[in-house]
Amino acid sequence: MNERGQIFTFDMFFALTLTALIISYSGLAFVQSRRQVESYVTRSSLERIANDAADVMIKTLGRPENWENAAENLEVLGLAEENGGSPVPNTVSILKFSQLKRLLNSDNWGATVNENAVENIKKFFGGSEKFSVRILDDNENEMWHAFPNWSTGDLGELSGAENSFEVVTVRRLVAVRYGSAIRSDSGIVGISPGQGPPESSMSFEILNQTELEAYDWYVVVIGIDSNPNVKIRINDNNAEPADYGNDFPAIYPAQHGGIYEDASIGAGRQLFVGTNWIAWKFTALGPGDDAWGRIYLVTVPHCSDFNLASQFIQPLPGTLEVKVWA
Repeated sequence: MNERGQIFTFDMFFALTLTALIISYSGLAFVQSRRQVESYVTRSSLERIANDAADVMIKTLGRPENWENAAENLEVLGLAEENGGSPVPNTVSILKFSQLKRLLNSDNWGATVNENAVENIKKFFGGSEKFSVRILDDNENEMWHAFPNWSTGDLGELSGAENSFEVVTVRRLVAVRYGSAIRSDSGIVGISPGQGPPESSMSFEILNQTELEAYDWYVVVIGIDSNPNVKIRINDNNAEPADYGNDFPAIYPAQHGGIYEDASIGAGRQLFVGTNWIAWKFTALGPGDDAWGRIYLVTVPHCSDFNLASQFIQPLPGTLEVKVWA
């Protein structure tokens, strides 16, 4: 009887141990399965958010349709160019992207005046701040990026996606329509052989402070015919003209930040809200030469490489990249 009891006890112990192992592994398998389902659901949700956001941005003007003129009133984000009151699909407006980038800057993301626009932007990206938008050139090099609380604008600035386990990236081919970056155009101007070097000018309006903050402002000079020497003055009758020489296209100032942040030109010659003006003078290289050219005032998104200012003449192929993470 005792031996039978011992055998029965060992059998029971073995059976209970086996049962416990089965239950334990079943629980582990259940946890792993649940995590896989949760990961799948999370990724599917991120993919939907990223794809929907990319499609809406490049195919619509947003709401209001001209929200870039008062970005704090943004309701629905859209970046497409406008033509005759309708969006041009698969395009990116420089003006709209510049205002989006300004709103996402660390100085503006938490500002009270932008509170409604910020909430609508987060809603657009699934109620999260974990997103970024980049514009790439046709060689997939970054031209501009924007994400909540960006600060430097430098290429390679980290958004936070690099520390996340679940990241979704979608891309759309677009035309980056630099035509919208031209804020003023002199047309073809200059002097004919034997004429003196008269000075001409053009004015342009800056509507509000947000325009100054959203864009980098540059003067671009295109030389025509014999590539004349050119001198430029901005907002100051007493200023010594800046000499462009004859290496075209010439960009002023040839530095990060543009005119508004160029302390070297003096406070009286910086841009301001209201009516501004640019004056220029062409000088022929030699007697009997023509001296013709064209002056553009160009805006590009704040914190741009200044060389991008000269690439505005025609639409360029590019890529809109949207990245979201959890």
